[in-house]
Amino acid sequence: MKAEFYFDCHKYICSLVQVDFVKELKIKNHQGFVLAVKQGEKIGLLGKSRHNAKQVDVSKPHFYNVIKAAMSALELETRNEVILDRNRTIADAEEMIQQQNREIRVLNEQIRMLATKVEELSREKQQLSMQLVEKEIRENKISQEIDNFPATEGNLAAAEIEQGIGETEIIQESAQLQVQNSGLDVQLIENLGESEGSDEEEEMTGSDVKSVDIEIREEVEFPGGESEIKRLPKRASNKRMRKKS
Repeated sequence: MKAEFYFDCHKYICSLVQVDFVKELKIKNHQGFVLAVKQGEKIGLLGKSRHNAKQVDVSKPHFYNVIKAAMSALELETRNEVILDRNRTIADAEEMIQQQNREIRVLNEQIRMLATKVEELSREKQQLSMQLVEKEIRENKISQEIDNFPATEGNLAAAEIEQGIGETEIIQESAQLQVQNSGLDVQLIENLGESEGSDEEEEMTGSDVKSVDIEIREEVEFPGGESEIKRLPKRASNKRMRKKS
């Protein structure tokens, strides 16, 4: 460690070094002479080199005051060095703090971006959930419609079958009625022929007006080809006849 100081308007340079495990103070003046004094000794060496240096009593006031000023300068330099070290440490700490602050700002920005991304993902998740619910509702509705559709077709088929059976029965009944009507017409024609014979007989009696009973027979056919003739109630018919001359 070195230090500069002024004493009696002259500039001195001093240093404290380690020699043979003992600290030695060296003071150099503006003329180039060096005073070397080991720690705890009263005799020092004065000269431009150690070989031609002479011993001096450092307890004398002139040497003592110079040595005291040199020690004060070294102590001050040591304190300054400590302060400088502290300042460097503080500067390094401040630089580290600034770097950490920059990293914190970067991290905060990343956190903000992540929070925004999380919000977007949350909204997308809600939208997907709603879409899934709507899709499930549509699928359930379609499934219900599919389940109801075959039953509807079955009902329609059954209704068509019943309608066809009803139409077949109506056609069969119409055919039977036509056959019955034809048999009734034939019977009526026969009865009319008989009634004409009765009219002729009445004319032969010579009466003006005669009453004639008309018998109506109805032929009914049954399944299997069998038929039966039913007699209907007789009806009276009045005939106006002319007398034969």
